[in-house]
Amino acid sequence: MNGPRRSRILGAYLRTHIAAATLTRRAALEAHQRRLWRRLAPTLAATPALRALAGRPLGDFPVVTPAQVRADVAEWNGLGLTADMAWAAAEAAEAGRDGGLPDGVQAGFSTGGGDGTRGLFITTPAERDDYLGTLLGKLIAPVRLLRPLRAALILRANNRLYQDIQGAGAAFAFIGLDVGPDAQLAALQAFAPTHLVAPPHVLAALATRIEAGGWRPRLDGLFYGSEPIGAAEQAWLGEVFGLAPRPLYQATEGFLGAPCRHGTLHLNEDGLIVELEPVTGTDRFTPIVTDLRRRGQPMVRVRLDDLIQPLDGPCPCGSPRLAIHLVEGRLGDVWRFGEVAIPPREIDARIEGALGPRAVWTVRGRPDAARIEVAAPADMEPARAVVEALLRARGVAVPVTASVGPGREPGPKRRRVRWTP
Repeated sequence: MNGPRRSRILGAYLRTHIAAATLTRRAALEAHQRRLWRRLAPTLAATPALRALAGRPLGDFPVVTPAQVRADVAEWNGLGLTADMAWAAAEAAEAGRDGGLPDGVQAGFSTGGGDGTRGLFITTPAERDDYLGTLLGKLIAPVRLLRPLRAALILRANNRLYQDIQGAGAAFAFIGLDVGPDAQLAALQAFAPTHLVAPPHVLAALATRIEAGGWRPRLDGLFYGSEPIGAAEQAWLGEVFGLAPRPLYQATEGFLGAPCRHGTLHLNEDGLIVELEPVTGTDRFTPIVTDLRRRGQPMVRVRLDDLIQPLDGPCPCGSPRLAIHLVEGRLGDVWRFGEVAIPPREIDARIEGALGPRAVWTVRGRPDAARIEVAAPADMEPARAVVEALLRARGVAVPVTASVGPGREPGPKRRRVRWTP
């Protein structure tokens, strides 16, 4: 790695720790956000979709969806890339080839929405270094950097953003989601990671192999993201792996949240502005995200369909960054029976409590029924009964059935609770 890259990564790492130490009051954090917003104006002026409003207050910008950004890639980057160039570069990166974009610019795919729709992101070399430094700053204490890091990521596909971890003083291993838990565990054993990042359903599959006598990694850090996790599942994984799994909140639209020392998920408001839009009939919100540091592909007031719920009180860590419960699913996963709205976590917690953390299952509600599918072997009646009781308590009288099946619908992300309008 060359000197400028090291300097950028180290600078972002130190900036993250300095922000944590100095932005200790909400007023200071918001003043910091305003400064970053003013500095973003030249970038907005160079971005076709945003240039007409550059220099204006954030509230003057329209709220957009990820689909709108994805549909008009050329308008939503300030690098002069056409949509064809960006999509072709992302496809090449996914296949392990160079995307051919100028000045080290890279495009790649994320898993995107829970429906499997891929998100496309565009990054400059400076942004990738900033991301790596910020990620390390959020997750790794300075004293831990004195020892080598070996990071294993189990992802849908590899891309340059993750490959660049190699240049940050860490050994890196990418393991595909599609190779199966036995092959994943074998790859982990061969690599011997100190840190592991994977979706909860992958960690659960690995945990069952470990409980059956498989090799267990000796980890300094265990992180999960991409999909919801149940409280009992989280506790079980902590027992199997020997340390508590901690949440990451990432999306195509940015690095949105990271855990504090207590394991609480906080929004990364030292580099973002996150507006909260209420979800009708619930105490949940969807986030409207503005990334204050992104330059190549600015993200301004992008409404995500994630369901988030702020904690009832402040986190013991004392950070003014908003502390939230673990992301529990998508807006479209809220069950709605007329005026009655039931968020996914309420359903997930009851079924997980009935079946235990090791069970593989999915439940789909619709206005006239609910159906649970459980992978054998499992006693399905307790799960059926708790869902029926929940609905009855909310004044909803629809039949609830349960059957044996795969227990998971196809796709790179696990969605245990679904709704069909």
